[in-house]
Amino acid sequence: MIIGKDFPKLECSLMDYKILEPNALVTDTLMAFVSLYLGYLLYKKHFNTTLSKRWFQFFILFGISSFLGGLGHALFYYFGAMGKMPNWITGIVAIYLIERAMTSEIVAEASRKKYENFIFYKMILVFIIFAWVISTQVINEKPELGFLPLAIHTIVGVLTSAGILGYSLSKTKNKAFKYFYWGVAIILPSAFFFLMKINPINWFDKNDVSHLFITIGIIYFYIGTVEVSNTKAIQPIT
Repeated sequence: MIIGKDFPKLECSLMDYKILEPNALVTDTLMAFVSLYLGYLLYKKHFNTTLSKRWFQFFILFGISSFLGGLGHALFYYFGAMGKMPNWITGIVAIYLIERAMTSEIVAEASRKKYENFIFYKMILVFIIFAWVISTQVINEKPELGFLPLAIHTIVGVLTSAGILGYSLSKTKNKAFKYFYWGVAIILPSAFFFLMKINPINWFDKNDVSHLFITIGIIYFYIGTVEVSNTKAIQPIT
């Protein structure tokens, strides 16, 4: 194990193509498959709620984004940081969908509209910062700089919406919202592994650990969506 720095990037060859970080490709693909499958399961249940529709959109977009992220790692030798752009861009929107899903459960219309406007303009601000970073920094040499706006957007967005708001809703609206903040609690360690560069082994580094925590966390998000949507008449908890 090493902390504070990364292992040298793994390389392998496939039909004369150089593949970088095949481990990240594997765990990103696994995360993508799980997310897409959860979206499929949610679609089959035909829930007619804003919460379920937004979470369905998240699972599908996040699944696509994760797969693109794996390709960005694997084909970095050919496309550089530009190959990571599709993952970064779709990732920003995916987090916005989580926020929209959770804020849809705020009962007071005025408050709900206020939060919806806030998270929309926050997403626009993240895109502006992202555009500034990639246009002013040499991200081919330091691709983590391009990822940083998405990382901060993810931590803030998931923590405040699925975490804090999920906890509040579990106390005031439906106990099943507990699955959302449980999911956040599971995902949170991924930020520490990633930001502190805690790498267990070269074949299972900080990226792979993060992907594992996130995969388990989104399963809890799915369970929460199903449990809440199955409740036909939600009464305040007393």
